[in-house]
Amino acid sequence: MKKFKPLIIVVVIILIVAGVLAGVFNYRQSKKTAKVVSMATEGIDEYWGDNIQSYGTVTSEKSQTAYIAKGTEIMSVNVKEGDHVNEGDVLMVVKKQSQDIKGKELQIQKAAQQLQVEQTKLDRLLDTKPAPTNTYQMDYYSNYTYVSAIDYIAKADMGDDGYGGTYRADDVVASEIYDVDGNKTSTIYYIYKDSTTEMDENNNPVREKMSVDKLRGAVTAEDLKDTDKFDTNSKTSNYEYIRTTEYYDSETHKAVGEKVFYRDGTLEREHKVPDGMNAAQLKDAIETSQQSIKKQDLELRKLKNELEIIINTSDNGEILAKVSGTVSKVQNIDNYNTNQPFLIVSATDEYYISGAIGEFYLDSVNVGDTVSINCWDNGATAEAVITEISDTPSKDSNFYSGSGNNNSSNYEFKASFDRSSGIEIGSAVDISITPAGSEEGGFYIPSYFIRKDASGSYVMKMGKSKKLKKEYVKVGKNLWGSMTEIKQGVTKKDYLAFPYANGAIEGILCEKADSLDTGDGGLG
Repeated sequence: MKKFKPLIIVVVIILIVAGVLAGVFNYRQSKKTAKVVSMATEGIDEYWGDNIQSYGTVTSEKSQTAYIAKGTEIMSVNVKEGDHVNEGDVLMVVKKQSQDIKGKELQIQKAAQQLQVEQTKLDRLLDTKPAPTNTYQMDYYSNYTYVSAIDYIAKADMGDDGYGGTYRADDVVASEIYDVDGNKTSTIYYIYKDSTTEMDENNNPVREKMSVDKLRGAVTAEDLKDTDKFDTNSKTSNYEYIRTTEYYDSETHKAVGEKVFYRDGTLEREHKVPDGMNAAQLKDAIETSQQSIKKQDLELRKLKNELEIIINTSDNGEILAKVSGTVSKVQNIDNYNTNQPFLIVSATDEYYISGAIGEFYLDSVNVGDTVSINCWDNGATAEAVITEISDTPSKDSNFYSGSGNNNSSNYEFKASFDRSSGIEIGSAVDISITPAGSEEGGFYIPSYFIRKDASGSYVMKMGKSKKLKKEYVKVGKNLWGSMTEIKQGVTKKDYLAFPYANGAIEGILCEKADSLDTGDGGLG
């Protein structure tokens, strides 16, 4: 038996050490505390539902809207408000030579680029997580110079152009249009005819350059690459893009971080910001960015309408009716606003607008529901009735569905209203919907109080014994990316800890605090 004594002594020593360590651990645990704050001050219960926001332009199932580009010379207007016209009637006549198709395409290209800049800015805002302290950001832009057009210039007289005219030396026969990435987007061909109305200083007819769909006659499109026949002249444009976003402390105005971007909007490098915009600031920034996108998107649509009018103008300058109906608007030929349609023809008295709802709201918005619209031009308001909701997600990135998940898909809807509202076809309008059931409100707490594990979402809550416990909760919608709805598990009467550091240890004592500052169990 003597040989077992050393083993017994070792076991006893191990048990004594283990007991001491357990005592030390329990003592230290008993001295730890977790700061907890009241959800009566941190949470909100005055949020009365979502308000889906969208926008669009008023149109009709059968209508024609004509924006006249700045610089276009109007020769005559053949209709007045209230006139009935048939498809094919001449609505107005412009001077064909005053329509600049190349310039309009470049305007469209620039407007599309600017829209992409604004969209990129919004995407970054939507991906930004709000912070508890105040910062502000400023975007700094860079210009990228690229070849936007190449003119092909005849080196010598080239004879018949196939349209009743001739090509001479130094004539620009064609222009190729390129986007910022160097991709050719279109080719414009030109012919030259003697004017029937204008003479030069030698009393010879002035040669007029006109656009055509294709080359024919003495020159073909393949000839353009023949350097023996043509010289080329490259034209450049500047593409403005966000190069750097700097983040500044709102109080000291010192830079606290930056993001540097490549031209395509992808991130080159980043110095992460320890603090950023709080929830309210981020919400305002997103709304401002969405407003900028709305305006830029509508400007792009107007420019595309102007280009369509130019393309469809006949060789002798006639703009024809595309639908049979009533002329509902004609501007004054001597004083008209290029930001509004010059002329509108409508076949029906029922107008409609298109907007979008997020997939989050598909169960609470239905055909037959009423939406509110507000006109940008004159402030007129109207109620419109939803007539259809698409079954498939929209591919249009310029739709916004208000509060909810910004990454969800959007579904386009149409809503109709009567023309007697005072809102014209072509007018830009804001669209607002209050989803069914959203009037019930809810209780929301800051999202940073909530963690997840394999069993679900949970918080660290002070129990009746003043000790911290893990409480699983049922969550609902997310507001502004920073507040989460609590449907079950937490009320205004509860106190929660920041669920990291001491705040993540079950069973330790809780210490009530006015706020979660830095330190053990605090937010920092």
